[in-house]
Amino acid sequence: MAALTRTPASVTPTIGDYDYIRFLTRSRVAWEYLRRNPDYRADWQTAKPGRPQPITMIDESVVLRARRRYVRAEAWGLCTFR
Repeated sequence: MAALTRTPASVTPTIGDYDYIRFLTRSRVAWEYLRRNPDYRADWQTAKPGRPQPITMIDESVVLRARRRYVRAEAWGLCTFR
């Protein structure tokens, strides 16, 4: 099993550390931004979303319905928090 190494916080990242971003879709780049944003993370922690209710449609697809409205998530352009 390979040992995990941690980079010291004082090490400055290089441009090559971000090469993976070139291959991300727009929605994944947006998620990277959100998950690193301290304001988003604070809103997510405050909201404490519950489990969405699964609803099976006639064509057997499943839709997840939120049990309540998430106003803080809507401020970020989302229906609910992930």
